[in-house]
Amino acid sequence: MDRFTRTADIIKAYYSYKQTADSATFVKKVCNYFDYMKDEILSDADLNLLLFLANEAGIPQYYDLLRSKFTNNEIDDENITSLTMSALFYEASLIKGDSKLHRYQKHVLDSFMDTRQNRFVLTAPTSFGKTFLVYEIIQKMQYQNILLIFPAISLLSENYARLCNWEVFSNYAIHSLSEEEFDITQKNIFIFTPERFLSFMDSHQHLHFDFAFIDEVYKIDNSFVIDQETSGENERDTAYRLALEFICKLTDDMLLAGPYMALPSAEIEQQKSFNAFAHDNGFAFLRYNQFEIVSKEYTTVKNRQQYLIDNIPVKIGSVSKTQKIANIIQALSSPTENTIIYCNRKSDTESYARQLLQDEELILLFQERCSEIDAPAYEIFLEHLQNTFGDDWIVLRALRGRIGIHHSLVPKYIQKEIINLFNCGALICLFSTTTITEGVNTSAKNIIITSGKKGIKNLRQFDAKNIAGRAGRFQQHYSGRVIDLNNGFEDIVNRDPELLEHKNYDVNALKTDVDYQITKDQYLSETDLIEKEAISLRVEESGIPASVFNSFRVVGPKDKLLLYKRIERMPWWIIEEIKRVSTKLARTNARSLHWSGFQIILNLIFPIVREEKLKQLISLRTADQQYSLVTVLLSSYLEGGFMSMVDYYTTRQINPKTKDEAIRTVADFVYNVFKYHLVKYLGLFDVFFRYRVSTLENIDMDSVPGLGLLLQKLEYNALSPIARKISDYGVPFKLIDCYDSQRKYDKSQFDAYEKRIDEQIKILLN
Repeated sequence: MDRFTRTADIIKAYYSYKQTADSATFVKKVCNYFDYMKDEILSDADLNLLLFLANEAGIPQYYDLLRSKFTNNEIDDENITSLTMSALFYEASLIKGDSKLHRYQKHVLDSFMDTRQNRFVLTAPTSFGKTFLVYEIIQKMQYQNILLIFPAISLLSENYARLCNWEVFSNYAIHSLSEEEFDITQKNIFIFTPERFLSFMDSHQHLHFDFAFIDEVYKIDNSFVIDQETSGENERDTAYRLALEFICKLTDDMLLAGPYMALPSAEIEQQKSFNAFAHDNGFAFLRYNQFEIVSKEYTTVKNRQQYLIDNIPVKIGSVSKTQKIANIIQALSSPTENTIIYCNRKSDTESYARQLLQDEELILLFQERCSEIDAPAYEIFLEHLQNTFGDDWIVLRALRGRIGIHHSLVPKYIQKEIINLFNCGALICLFSTTTITEGVNTSAKNIIITSGKKGIKNLRQFDAKNIAGRAGRFQQHYSGRVIDLNNGFEDIVNRDPELLEHKNYDVNALKTDVDYQITKDQYLSETDLIEKEAISLRVEESGIPASVFNSFRVVGPKDKLLLYKRIERMPWWIIEEIKRVSTKLARTNARSLHWSGFQIILNLIFPIVREEKLKQLISLRTADQQYSLVTVLLSSYLEGGFMSMVDYYTTRQINPKTKDEAIRTVADFVYNVFKYHLVKYLGLFDVFFRYRVSTLENIDMDSVPGLGLLLQKLEYNALSPIARKISDYGVPFKLIDCYDSQRKYDKSQFDAYEKRIDEQIKILLN
């Protein structure tokens, strides 16, 4: 299609838009027109038209991108038309302080008004700019006490750092730890994950918020949450639903957001549970899923030897999937238009990278293409990884070949640096699981789809749209390329969407005793109501105060009653042995474990443990059958840290693991089993144990030695408030040790990369 035809078509599209008011379709057509025109020689007339179209579409940033990246031409003053002036006046209406919104962000912003309660559910593409919009809402409404809920520690810390650096929020005290002190009469922003919010709420059950934002709210529905392959994410729905219900009771204005969520229409009677939630809690829907601000071009690679992708000829060649990936990257990828390769399993990200590294000519090409990129951290980061993890780790070997690997079992600070290197163009490609869809911002132009699954389950339409949404970045690209290696990916994207549901507002949904805490009677079956009443009577008969019993709400009341009964039966010598655990933790600053006492605790909590992996670690015993494997591993972690556990697996005499396998295994234990599951059960035991001892000895519960130091160490790998904050932010292990040390730490031990990060985190230490 030639330029004249394309221009004629966009003019027709404009007049059609004026008749139909189909903004989403017009946005897509304007985006595609800019994508074509960016490489053309542009006259004043062209620039006048493009400026006009960008503002008619409501995305003035399209023209900004053209001017900043693709052309130096400017419209001469004498050639400015009345349409251009009108466009410039409209654009001015979208500028708020130092920010420029697009029209659809402004629609959302305008929905918030001082004269009413504002509660909205926003669904929009990944490129919409939802988090950016939240900060505009806060500035407009001038809220005093604000709650922000993000799904992952990485997003929590990223937004914490952003707020610390933002002058406009300098009058707010910003809190990310659940135990921090605060003055509710002053301006506060609390940034938590759902789990951390629930922990915070245990001590602040009646705190009132003026505004709450909950990101990725689709995680209330278990069917939308990632499967077992990405361990640690498959039970988030319980924490999300508990947090959401309590926040609705504690907050005035709210914004719930997520990408591509299919919200039910009012007329739909079946699967209307999310409608019931919205109605009961005063939420209105803001639907912007059709506004794909960065266009997508889909190509399905089958058996042909060559494909034309975005007008670029790509020779596919071999039937090997790895070779196809290599050929596509070679043809399409550059530092400014790099490539994500989606894989359904963590092991696949490493396997594909390992295979590409065998092609020395390809790796030399990657290295040559990235050689001109100014990435000061690249060399010192690689040296740091070599000194810390050794030469034989696939993540390091891949980085040397300008290839990134990103999955949930790569240590967090390394994930973050890999994304930084990818976004600055120091890496030509990035192999990733669905972790790339979890709020990670990348600059990828291309995404290659290697599988139609996530873990062992088939991709849903929601998953596929989220993955495709990573191709092309708003204000960097007009379009993204999605290349599917014959997995039916585009068909999945075009399927009918699955409606978001809320099981606590569906009388027919199966519920657990955890759900009874937050489900209104009208949404419980007769059987549920009978069981709920019976549990309530048992809780009342136990005599446990509500302030104690309601801790760790993600554990069900029946399991709590069982655990407390087991604690009640403990003889005095068992109580004394458990106390020795606390004594040794305090004496060693949580660097050593009293094995026999800790094993008693594991034996006590074992009947209520529901996570299979943790149950296995408790069940597996040492050679003398005295201690659980989790006791051995935890002791090693406390004494020697992450790498001591890696050494345990690589050097053991029976079935030693490779370095790659060992790091994945240890990361799973540290970031999932220890951080979430073990903390949950140990935390509940700690509360119940201290309450029991306080009643037996007639002393205040807070004066009973407990497991607080161990719980902090497991959640943060740190004890001091500063060390916990930087641990959240994601820093090398030595920095955490430094800021957590009770003695003066010699920073000359830091390598060049650690010194660089130490400089970067100073803003977090104020």
